[in-house]
Parts: sequence; structure tokens; C-alpha cells
Amino acid sequence: MISSVLALVAAASAAQASDTTRAAREAFTACLRTYVNRSIEARTSAETFEAEYPQQCTAQEAAFREAVVRRDTAMRATRATAEDSARLEIEDARANFSEYFAAGITPRSQ
Repeated sequence: MISSVLALVAAASAAQASDTTRAAREAFTACLRTYVNRSIEARTSAETFEAEYPQQCTAQEAAFREAVVRRDTAMRATRATAEDSARLEIEDARANFSEYFAAGITPRSQ
């Protein structure tokens, strides 16, 4: 029983240690979060947000993209597959924060 628990803890620790995209992902999402929160606090219009949002956090996005591509090619994925994986992860992060912005500016019903 104890050995099973130790094996699970060791496996979880190894998975965390081998996540080569973690720092880049956290930097990218922190940047997006900061921009979105500022936009909500400033009561930025949806039109302005949609125009400016794609230009935000580009340096962090590029670092995250490169980290994902490096991770995937190290696992023997083709360059095209790795780039597609990076694109999807970036689109997902941006979509999540875009939805967060939309929810933050929607008037609450009383």
C-alpha cells in the first residue's frame, strides 16, 4: 500500500519536473490575465478589446510557442505537428481569456 502511494508521488513529481513548457505557459497566461483584468477594470469596449487583444503578450506567446515546439519535437513529433500543437494551445489560452473578458464586462442582472 505504502509503496503504491510512493510510486504515485514519484510519478507525479517526474511529470511536473518534465513539463518543459510550464514556465513559458505561466508567463504567457499571466500576461494575458493582467491585460484582461486591466481591460475589465478600465471598462474597455468589446470592439477596442478585440482590436487590441491579438497584439498583447506577443513576446510571451513566442516563447511559449517555441517551448511547445521544442517539447513536441523532442518527443519525435514532426515540426508541422509540433507547430500545430503550439497553435492550438495558444488559441485555447487566448480564447479562455477572451471569454473571461466577455463575462467580466457583461452587466449583471439584478
